[in-house]
Amino acid sequence: MDLTFSNLFFVKKEMFSEEKQKTHEEHHKKVSWVYYCIITLGLWLIANPPTFGYKVPAMVWSDILSGLFLIVMSYFALKPYKLWAQWVVVFIGIWLFVAPMVFWPKEGSGLLNGYLIGTLVVIFGIVIPKQPGIKLFEQPGPNVPTGWSYNPSSWNQRVPVVFFAWLGFFIGRYMGAFQLEYIQSVWDPFFGDGTRKVLTSAVSKSFPVPDAILGAFSYLIDVLFGLAGGTHRWRTMPWIVIIFGILIFPLGVVSITLVILQPVSVGYWCTLCLSSAMVSLIMIPFAIDEVLATIQLMRHEKKARKTSYWKTLWFGGTMKGGHIEETKNPETLLDLTLKEVTHDLFLRPWNLIIIMLVGMWVMAAPGVLGYSGTIANSNHLAGAIVVTFAIIAMSEVARPLRYLHILLGLWLVAAPFILGANQDMAMWNSLAAGIIIIPLAFRKGKVEDKRGSFDKYIV
Repeated sequence: MDLTFSNLFFVKKEMFSEEKQKTHEEHHKKVSWVYYCIITLGLWLIANPPTFGYKVPAMVWSDILSGLFLIVMSYFALKPYKLWAQWVVVFIGIWLFVAPMVFWPKEGSGLLNGYLIGTLVVIFGIVIPKQPGIKLFEQPGPNVPTGWSYNPSSWNQRVPVVFFAWLGFFIGRYMGAFQLEYIQSVWDPFFGDGTRKVLTSAVSKSFPVPDAILGAFSYLIDVLFGLAGGTHRWRTMPWIVIIFGILIFPLGVVSITLVILQPVSVGYWCTLCLSSAMVSLIMIPFAIDEVLATIQLMRHEKKARKTSYWKTLWFGGTMKGGHIEETKNPETLLDLTLKEVTHDLFLRPWNLIIIMLVGMWVMAAPGVLGYSGTIANSNHLAGAIVVTFAIIAMSEVARPLRYLHILLGLWLVAAPFILGANQDMAMWNSLAAGIIIIPLAFRKGKVEDKRGSFDKYIV
């Protein structure tokens, strides 16, 4: 059967074998209770505006219409082959996150209800039942890719990402509440009034929506996409994994960019912004493995079965040579995750940890040592990039990125002579940091796991 993109939303029962039909209908029957829950959430949305006294007409209509659509779409979604209705429910849930950013409600209840109900709708719409029609499209196969020593989609791989994404969401939501003027002050334990000045700066106001709320939205989507799909999702739901990776990697880059702009453009540091940026970076090493496995699958399907990347992205595939990793007991999942995270921390190369600490010092040095000007801006920029690639390179998959520190170290050595340094302290600090970083970048550190054909690139 030749599936097309439109089949994600529109299918006919006759398109599939009796076995597929039976499996799909049984699965849909087991999870159909979620749509009754979503109908209740629709009623909740309709009741929100009069209950909480919404003052922005656009938010009133957004909640009422969203509630009505959820009720109607959930009715259609109870039919096993109405995939389009099941997808619309998910899209409405995501809209509930976006609406407060677009309409800027004057009361915090609009933001709170949007996030709460939107989260529940997406969980009921795609996390619990999985992708609409998944049992029609998925192919049999392993959950451990060929040549890999572990499953990149296992829960112990994804739980840390979900945890850090939740942490980032709460930080972003708190700062966003200040930007939306729901609270009149914002806490900063180290930089005094720095957080307030950063959040009210021209850089923050240059975004069409409050940048902290945008960050909270991104983190919440990371949470939901981290939860979506089972332990086979690297091959059964490639689109989830790829979008998950796109959300995490650029978010980390954007966060570190905003950190660089704090002292350069704003002139102040923000503790909560730095914390959010660190959370974004820490998530990358945990997520990059799964993205690699999905890319390997797509290349395998293209080579072995002549399946286009586009088709594999949406419908997944299979892979010969892998094996099935037994699903862990949920009661021991948290203990297992904590043990593996602790084990991974001890495997992180000590040289990259030192490079990261040196990068942090380079960022902080202008404020601590009291120098400014072009060399200070260079230190802020170079230090932030050093920290970024040190954390990413701690992942075994991204270990080759450590070589970029050689270039960054050379720049730190050369910068005082190219840019000029008015103070000896600035010059010697930059020289010393570069001289420390360069030799440390050569050590690869221990690589414990196997990742098939990609192993030859981990040098």
